[in-house]
Amino acid sequence: ADAVSSLQGGIELRKPEKMFLIENKQHAYQRAAADPDVLIVYETVMEEWIVQCEKLLAESDHQEDPDDNSGPSSEFEFWRNRMAKFNSVAEQLKQRECKCVIGVVSQSKSKVLKRWKSVDNMITESLNEAKDNVKYLSALEKYTEPLYTGTPATIIECLPALMNNAKMMLTIARYYGTSSRMTTLFVKLSNQIITNCKNSIMRPDPGGPAVKLWDQDIAGLLDRLKMVIKLHDIHQGLYKATKEKLAAQPKGKQFDFNETLIFGKFDALTKRVQKLHDMFTTVHQFTSLSLHNVEGM
Repeated sequence: ADAVSSLQGGIELRKPEKMFLIENKQHAYQRAAADPDVLIVYETVMEEWIVQCEKLLAESDHQEDPDDNSGPSSEFEFWRNRMAKFNSVAEQLKQRECKCVIGVVSQSKSKVLKRWKSVDNMITESLNEAKDNVKYLSALEKYTEPLYTGTPATIIECLPALMNNAKMMLTIARYYGTSSRMTTLFVKLSNQIITNCKNSIMRPDPGGPAVKLWDQDIAGLLDRLKMVIKLHDIHQGLYKATKEKLAAQPKGKQFDFNETLIFGKFDALTKRVQKLHDMFTTVHQFTSLSLHNVEGM
């Protein structure tokens, strides 16, 4: 059987074959470590653990794809999956077979042991990081629900609490409060706000089918376009106000993030929305004139 089998997308640590299994006791470790044929089996198993775990650790810093339009739920899911993977490894290491491998190799003073200890420390640290990140992201999650289920108007209502929670994460989260992690989070929040705005424009009835702009009621369309522009301005305004508040305490962590990444797409969308608003305002005015049958027009 393949030692690297899928376990919730994680790994299953290889165990020694049954013929090499021993008691989980000190004297059994010593006897096994003194037998070169048995020792090499246990060292080989540990070397495989190192390869397996290093591969898992390499997945850690997921590089952001600039074309990725995923929302914050993908970030929540990433860290929950990551926590599950490292938790699985930690639990497997408590099993009798794994304890025996560590016990035997420890007795031999093998060079493999030093490498394993380094990897084991990284596994422990990565699990602590994932647990801590899940804790703070879970607290933030309820404030992001309107980005998926609400309208631009309801997003405006939840933005102050969302921004305040993000500020708290930056200042007190042990692992997540870094510039790169927080930039990733803000980019994903912006992505979902943009998706919500596009849906709002194309769907006069929330949850209903998309309708071509020219086939929509123009007055209703103008109201929704205006709300998107308002959401854009309030979103950036709250971000800048929070940034200024933090700047008043220069010794603390700052909103020192890549604002082009965070706001670039939303700025571009809002410019298009403003042009649409101007155009449909003109159309609406001429439609109103034609309905009034102005003499000589």
